[in-house]
Amino acid sequence: MDGSNIQTDYPVVLRFEGLYPHQLGGYEAHRLRKGGDLGHVNCSRSDLNQTLIGSEDWAARALDEIAEMTADNFAAELASLEKRKRKKDIERRIVEGPKQPWRSTRHGPMREVILTVNKDWFDGDLSAFFGEGENQREQRFGELAKEWLIDSFGEDVIHARADRDELAYHVHAVIMPRAKVEIAKPKAKVPTASATRWMLQPSIHPLIKDYEAAQDSVGQWFSELGLVRGERRAEAIRNARKNGQETPKRRYHAKTWKWRAEQELRLKAEAEALAAERAELDERTGRVVEREDEAETVLAVAEGIASGAFVLGGDNDESALVEAPDAPPPEGSAIEDLRRRSARGFTRAVGIFGRAWSQMIGQARRNADARVSEAMDQINRADEVLVEATLQLPAEKQSQVARIRQSIPAMLRRLKRSEATLSSGFDETRAERSDPGDEEKL
Repeated sequence: MDGSNIQTDYPVVLRFEGLYPHQLGGYEAHRLRKGGDLGHVNCSRSDLNQTLIGSEDWAARALDEIAEMTADNFAAELASLEKRKRKKDIERRIVEGPKQPWRSTRHGPMREVILTVNKDWFDGDLSAFFGEGENQREQRFGELAKEWLIDSFGEDVIHARADRDELAYHVHAVIMPRAKVEIAKPKAKVPTASATRWMLQPSIHPLIKDYEAAQDSVGQWFSELGLVRGERRAEAIRNARKNGQETPKRRYHAKTWKWRAEQELRLKAEAEALAAERAELDERTGRVVEREDEAETVLAVAEGIASGAFVLGGDNDESALVEAPDAPPPEGSAIEDLRRRSARGFTRAVGIFGRAWSQMIGQARRNADARVSEAMDQINRADEVLVEATLQLPAEKQSQVARIRQSIPAMLRRLKRSEATLSSGFDETRAERSDPGDEEKL
């Protein structure tokens, strides 16, 4: 049960990567999970990886063969020069030494092939559900990949393997394109072959030379699994240019290590940005909590004053907040608890209500002073009128008025006590004592 009868639109993925012989050592280290970027590898599944083509020492064999090709080409070149008696050229070539058996190219003389499908297609296999063991889609994909590689590149496929320890099942292969090249005589009127050389020449394989043909080939080859050819982007670009339309952007496949490095940098930048946002959020949250504590402290102080549990003016300080001695305990926190909850809120609350209390006491004092002053003026004027009127009375009446005037100091003392009580916030403990010389002044 491989699910191949289910119609899908999953494209088979084919990629070619340039490869130089000196890179085979790093390729092998990564294949054996002994080096390279292993951050994406699930090493617990590495034993499930499978060799499809080639021996375990394929890389060493390839390097030996390339070294042999290099030496044989050099020997054949020197023999050809010796046959033509080109002594100076022989001396020059001996100094230069053997040449690599390929022409310098941007991609290298060998190719790595990668074949795969989207992970979801492989995960859609139902073999495990029906108790059939191995994932049938993976197995059949590997079989078809091996057949396509041999059919397309023959013995030049020196290595192929299936990896199951990464995100999606995929097949890697290495192509070493051997070509026997005829070397023409230079400066000849009619060029004729003078020698042959073994070279590494990727263009001898039509599917390497024509990338679109390779995509057509794998699309047809894997169609039995319900897979399709990848998007015809190159053809779409040509048609757009031909019709004068805007061309679709080309897709440039970054190397896996480069793509992963870019992703790691992107994730690191996102993590740093997220950490900065979290720190800013924590700071804002802290400020909000602090303001909430401050507001709650102000309200608690206000409720304590309103209920009579707290009073202002303790220890001769009108701005000091103390617990009322005879008041019931407050429902909320006591004064010290409020101060610890938010020192800023407590200070603000005491400052606000202290200023209000001071303003109220000041106004009371001013009102009391005005009333007392007015009363004193009236008493003094009445006393002056009384004295003048007394002088017109007989002696008996004058003595009677004198006794009345003697009661005025007691009235003044009561008035002064009222004045002191108002001036001190209606606190009788701060009442001003009367002056004993007031009677004599009258």
